Amino acid sequence: MKFCVFGAGAVGGFVGGMMAHSGQADVSLIARGDHLAAIKANGLCVKRNHADFTVTPDATDTPADLGVQDVVFVAVKAHALAAAAAAMQPLIGRETVVVAAQNGIPFWYFYGHGGNLDGRTLQTVDPGGIIATAIGCQRTIGCVITSSNTVEAPGVVRNIGNQVFALGEPDGSRSDRLEAISNALVECGLEAPMPDQLRNEVWLKLWGNISWSTIAALTTSRLGPLVEQPDLQHLGVSIMEEMQTVAEAVGITFRERIDSRIEGTKRVADHKTSILQDLQAGRYMEVDGIAGAVIEIARLMNIETPMIDLVYALIRQLARASGQYPEIDFDPLAPSAA
Repeated sequence: MKFCVFGAGAVGGFVGGMMAHSGQADVSLIARGDHLAAIKANGLCVKRNHADFTVTPDATDTPADLGVQDVVFVAVKAHALAAAAAAMQPLIGRETVVVAAQNGIPFWYFYGHGGNLDGRTLQTVDPGGIIATAIGCQRTIGCVITSSNTVEAPGVVRNIGNQVFALGEPDGSRSDRLEAISNALVECGLEAPMPDQLRNEVWLKLWGNISWSTIAALTTSRLGPLVEQPDLQHLGVSIMEEMQTVAEAVGITFRERIDSRIEGTKRVADHKTSILQDLQAGRYMEVDGIAGAVIEIARLMNIETPMIDLVYALIRQLARASGQYPEIDFDPLAPSAA
C-alpha cells in the first residue's frame, strides 16, 4: 500500500510515523518549512508513552515527486483544504482513496446523506464546491480524530493522549476499502473504529469544538475555568443545547448527554484547545468549518441559534483583528445566507 500523509504536522506526522514504523506500507509525507527540512535531514521522530522512535519516509513539499498513491490521508486544517485539494492532484489516480481528517463539518457531509439536504454544498466549508470537485466525494472516507498531538520541534511530533481515528463512508456502507484502511491503522497501533453512523461522531466532537474551544479562545483560558465557573459553564451549555437542536434536525443521535461531556472536560482541565494554540501562535484559526457551518445548517433548517451566532461573530472579529481569519466570500449571519 502506498500511503501518503498530506499535511504531516502534529496529527499527520503522528499517523505517518506510526504507519512507517509498522513497516506495512510505503509511507510518504507532504510537509513544509523547517519541519520538512528536519525530517529530510534527520528523519521523523515520534514520541509516545516514553517509547520514542525515528523513521525515514520520503518527505517533500512537491506532491508530483511521489506519484499516484493508494491512500492519501489529508490532515490539513479545514480552511487550507481548498489549496491542498488542488495541490494533491498528482497523488490521485483512478483508485486512490482520500481520508479526510478535518475538524468541524466536513466538505462531504451531505454527499449520500439521504435527508432533505442531500447533496447540499455548504459555502462555509466548501465555497463553490471546489474541494468536492477536486477530490471527489466518491473517493472520500471521513475521519473523526480523537487524538492530541503536537509538533514539539521541527521533525519531532509528540502524542499527548488518545489515538482514535474513527472512519466511515459518507453513505454509511461497510466497504472493502474502509475495512482495509481501518485494519492498516489498527495494525500500526492506532484505534480505527468504523461506527455505523460517522456523522454522529462528527457532531459529538463538534459539541466541544463549538462551545468550550471557542470560549477558550475568546477568554484565552484553559478548559478548567470554562466548565467550573457557573457563568462560563452556562454559556457553554447554551451553545451545546443550540447545536444539539440543529444536529437532531438533520438526523443525528447523541450517545452522550451534555452533563457527561462536562464531566469529561473537567478531567482535562489543564488542556489548551487547538484553536487557542493557533491564536497564540499567530496561525489561521478554524472558525467557519465549526461555528459558521452550524449556523449555515441552522438557517437552512429555519432554526435560531443566538448564542452560536454571538460567539461566531466575536471569534471571527478576533481572528480578523489579528490577521488570522481566512476570509471566505460568504457570511452565514447575513439575512440572505439561507
